Amino acid sequence: MTFAEKLRVARLKKGVSQTEVANAVGVKQSFIAHLEKGRKTPSTAVLVDLAKYYDVSIDYLLNDN
Repeated sequence: MTFAEKLRVARLKKGVSQTEVANAVGVKQSFIAHLEKGRKTPSTAVLVDLAKYYDVSIDYLLNDN
C-alpha cells in the first residue's frame, strides 16, 4: 500500500471525515484530499501529527508494503 492509500484507509477505519482530520492536525481539508490522492507530501511536523492522530508509526506510513 502506498502512503496515500494508508492515509485513506486509516481515516476510514477511524470513521472520520477529511475535514475532521484536517482540523486535528492543523491543515486545510483540501491538503488532506491531496495527500490521500498522492498529489502532495506532508511536512515532517504534519507527518508526525498524522501518525499520532491515527495511532500508527511514521515508519508504517512511509514504507510501502
